[in-house]
Amino acid sequence: MHFWWLFLLFFFPFVGGVFGLLIQSEKTRQLKLFLAFSGAFLISITILNLIPEVYEKVGHAAGYYILAGFFLQIVLDFFTKGIEHGHLHFHEFKKGFPYSVFIALSLHAFVEGLGLGGGAFSKEIENNMVFAIGLHELPAAFALAIVLKSVFKQGSGNYLWIAIYAAMVPLGMVVGSSLIGYEDVLTGLIGVVIGVFLHISTTILFENNESHTYGRYKLVAIVIGLGVALLAVNFHVH
Repeated sequence: MHFWWLFLLFFFPFVGGVFGLLIQSEKTRQLKLFLAFSGAFLISITILNLIPEVYEKVGHAAGYYILAGFFLQIVLDFFTKGIEHGHLHFHEFKKGFPYSVFIALSLHAFVEGLGLGGGAFSKEIENNMVFAIGLHELPAAFALAIVLKSVFKQGSGNYLWIAIYAAMVPLGMVVGSSLIGYEDVLTGLIGVVIGVFLHISTTILFENNESHTYGRYKLVAIVIGLGVALLAVNFHVH
C-alpha cells in the first residue's frame, strides 16, 4: 500500500470540504463545472481501464458486480439526496445534523477505497483509480460541507466532520489490504465501485441545464476531463 495513495485520498476530500466551509456563497456553478470535469474523467477511466480489467479477471461474473454497484448507488442516493453529484436542496437539511446523508456518503467513500488496498490490479491502473476517486470525492466533500454549514453555520465542529469523512476512503483501503490473496473478492469489490462510478458519472454528464451559456462551459469541462483521462491511460506515471 502506498503512503501517497492514502495521503491523496484524504487530501482531496479534506481540501474540498474545507473550501466548502470557507466560501461565503452557496452558489454551485463552480461546483457543477468541476463535477462535469470529474464525471468525464471518471467514466473515461472506468470504460478504458477498469471494466476491461474486471472482465478479464472474473469473466461474465463482472456484470453482476457492476450491476450491484449501480443499484447500490441508487439506494445511497435515496439517503444522500444526490448531493455528491451536485443536487443541493438546502431546505431538506434544516432539521439538525444530516446523519443519513453523512452515513450514506461515508459508506459510499469506504466502498470506493476497499478494492484499492489489496493490489488486485496493476499500479498504473490503480494510480488512475486513485485520481478518479480523489477527483470525485473533492466535490462530494465540498457539497457535504455546504450542507453542514447550512445546518450549523460556521461551527468549528464542521471541520471535524469533514476530516472524518475524508478518512473514509483511506480507511477502506486499509481494510481492503487485509484481503490480499483474495483476488476474486477484491476484483468483485472493484466491480461494485465501477457500478457506483457509472451511476454517478452518467448522472452528472446527462443532467440537463437551462442555461445555454453554462452548457457551453460544461461541454468544455467535459472535454478537458476526457483529455486528462486519455493522457492518464496512455502516458503512465511511475
